[in-house]
Amino acid sequence: MANSFFNRVILIPAAVWLSVFFGGSMGSGVELVQYVTVNGPIGGFIAIASIVAVVALVIFLCFELSRTHQAYDYRKFSKIILGKFWWLYEIAILLSMIIVIAISSTAAGTVLGEYFDTNNYIGQILLLSTVIFFTYKGREFIEKSMEFASASLLIILTVIAGYVFFNLGDVTSAHFANDTASVAPIGVGMQYAMVNVAFFPLLLFAGRKIQQRKESFVAGFSTAVIGVLPLVALHYAMVSHYPEILNSGAEVPVYWLLEKLGSEWLIDIYVLILFVLILQTGVGMMQGFVERIDNYLQEKKGTTLTATQHGLTAGAMVIFSLALSTMGIVGLILAGYKFLFLTFIVVFFIPLLTIGLYKVITNKAELVGAK
Repeated sequence: MANSFFNRVILIPAAVWLSVFFGGSMGSGVELVQYVTVNGPIGGFIAIASIVAVVALVIFLCFELSRTHQAYDYRKFSKIILGKFWWLYEIAILLSMIIVIAISSTAAGTVLGEYFDTNNYIGQILLLSTVIFFTYKGREFIEKSMEFASASLLIILTVIAGYVFFNLGDVTSAHFANDTASVAPIGVGMQYAMVNVAFFPLLLFAGRKIQQRKESFVAGFSTAVIGVLPLVALHYAMVSHYPEILNSGAEVPVYWLLEKLGSEWLIDIYVLILFVLILQTGVGMMQGFVERIDNYLQEKKGTTLTATQHGLTAGAMVIFSLALSTMGIVGLILAGYKFLFLTFIVVFFIPLLTIGLYKVITNKAELVGAK
């Protein structure tokens, strides 16, 4: 089962991507409102479709380049598309990782703070401790936890969407019927996708068992589709309270929505799963970071960091990120996304879609045993 096509090509890549992608800002509903639902009922789904297209292409190229060049950390990968300027991506990804972990810690504190009516710092400290523990346990433990978390997320979101359908289906259908389609959401969705998927070289460890080009393609497409299923479910649910939710001013829009639906048990389950997914965002990024360090040390000294050193490295990075949390989750997302979008256009997307695409097209080499 561990080496089956489904596990290697679909399950692990999708679980790792979904766990990191659906983190604090998306899981809280802040990004969903700002980049999906803001486009309207129909426009939100158009934006989601454009997200799938961008993410599928980028993940396919990343997996295929990493497979043919045996580059499973972002340092080696950036050398493929940037050559001697690889360090530009290194700087961008480190700064971006700090911003995203800061967003995650802020979201964790906000979610638990609102739910338990406690100080937000309690949730941030709990997140810090758990990220250190997971990083200490290593890649296989992290992948298994992500599979479980992703499955749990998809189940609860299916329940939420079903709850809205059976209780507010007429209201939601009316909002869709009164909306009109346009091409504007395509650009919004593409921008959102580009910011998020630019982190994917941090997650290349999820593709270590991909063996053929067709597997890279299947992994890219399936990961992109599975990754937006939560967006589909939550956007549909939010349409039931559209456009009110756009002007709610809620720090955690999903929490606001569930309170409006009047289901306490949905709130209880979602808060638990949301915290787990916020945690997985930090864990996934830190795993990519420590694997980059391990591969470098293996090349230079023939050794790697110990499990304890992995945990300490994660702890130092998360503590540093907490310094940004005073900006608040909305401020962090708005400021961070503008920086990330402009930076990654230059140091990731242009090189990937030119040099990277050229190398994929012209490289006929296959791994031993691949067909």
